[in-house]
Amino acid sequence: MGWGQQFSSVTFNVVLASIVFVFGLSFLGVWEIPIPGFVGSGKTNELADREGPVGAFSKGVLTTVLATRCSGPLLGTALTWAVSQPPMLTYLVFTFVGLGMASPYLLAAAFPNITDLLPKPGAWMNTFKQSMGFVLLATVAYLLTFIPISVVVPMVVFMIGLGVFSYAKVIKHSLKEIVLAFEEHTVECAGSLQ
Repeated sequence: MGWGQQFSSVTFNVVLASIVFVFGLSFLGVWEIPIPGFVGSGKTNELADREGPVGAFSKGVLTTVLATRCSGPLLGTALTWAVSQPPMLTYLVFTFVGLGMASPYLLAAAFPNITDLLPKPGAWMNTFKQSMGFVLLATVAYLLTFIPISVVVPMVVFMIGLGVFSYAKVIKHSLKEIVLAFEEHTVECAGSLQ
């Protein structure tokens, strides 16, 4: 299979569009995709807070686990290729992957003042996250252009249903409660007109 040929598969495009849609809704705050429980609590944090070789190793493991969902898809193909090469080349690839992941920390250690250039956390982070959610939804719209119209219509209906269902869950009401509240409000408005 050549580069990009997977986009000729309807199944691949439907799965990819669905995954990107779920991430887009997550970025828009419809739901949160939590990190695994073992990452942010208990023994993991205790090990990462320690100094010395054990602490440094634990911080590296924690960073790798947290970066996996971002770097995994890209590194998967590179590391699969590297494992099939001669041992020296494999070690060289793994060394440069490790240096690449460590480079932000190496730069911060070599030039401590560089951290002053980093933006401070604040409300802008939520705005940025939500704008990236719209970028992901635009990506879904683009991916739909690769899918035959006979599959697009049911998929869009499913996505709209998933979005409405998710929104109802976020505001902690069932769809039935939303309809009842709408009916009550309509009756109140009609009563005030008489």
